[in-house]
Amino acid sequence: MVTPDERNEVAEPPVRLKARQRKAKNPFATQLHSGTLARLEWIKARGYAITDTVDEAINTYLDNAGIPRPDHNDRMPS
Repeated sequence: MVTPDERNEVAEPPVRLKARQRKAKNPFATQLHSGTLARLEWIKARGYAITDTVDEAINTYLDNAGIPRPDHNDRMPS
């Protein structure tokens, strides 16, 4: 006969979870097509900073779309 204390002592083996496998990251890999990524790599290979290039491209797009620029404190107009 098993007493209540003995039932509590019977422990289940710990569950082992599989470690998540991370893939190498590409900048904007989920948002950009492979051809666009290839163009960014071409720019990077010539010594330009991708972050500066992308920032300039986004700002040009927003300017052309008529989106106002923020003030000197980076606050958008109302």
